[in-house]
Amino acid sequence: MSTRNSILQSIRKGRGPVQESSNYMFPLRTNDLASLFIEKAKVSIARVTEIGAPEGAPAAVWAILSESDVAKRIHIPADSGLRELPWHRAPGLTLSSSPPSSEDTALSAADHGIAETGTLAFFSGPRTPSSWHFLPGREIVLLRRATIVPRLEEAIALLRRRTVPATINLVTGPSRTADVEQTIELGAHGPREVHILLAG
Repeated sequence: MSTRNSILQSIRKGRGPVQESSNYMFPLRTNDLASLFIEKAKVSIARVTEIGAPEGAPAAVWAILSESDVAKRIHIPADSGLRELPWHRAPGLTLSSSPPSSEDTALSAADHGIAETGTLAFFSGPRTPSSWHFLPGREIVLLRRATIVPRLEEAIALLRRRTVPATINLVTGPSRTADVEQTIELGAHGPREVHILLAG
């Protein structure tokens, strides 16, 4: 037996029998996952707009951009299914497939919403470059109500049923930091604004 194995065996003996961890989770205070998600997302300084169906996203995007003095242009990856939405409903809007800058607006689709924290979960794939969640100054996210799960654990459990992606991004509101003089600065490592379009 090697010295390493001898040490590991001694550690195992010293630990005693391995006890299985409890599956108990603190109960949520509501069964209305969408309402809890909206509440928690707003606490994280994200804006939430409820729309009837994903097809309502173009008009909602136009309304969001019209509220501010920003370019009426939305960045969407060339292979994204979001390009198939009825963009003719927002005739003044330009679609771009180039990577966004810190002054641009990008549209993405979240795989899941996590009700407990108001977090968006993005699983990377061929149609969704992970870098796009860090580049734009303003990110608009389409989230389907049916994909909201109570906690992160449920999202991970669903993830195990499919091919594990190379990257998982968890986004809770705009990027922020208080590194400098304990003053909150938005947009430190990603979008300054996060707008969630909750569909369904």
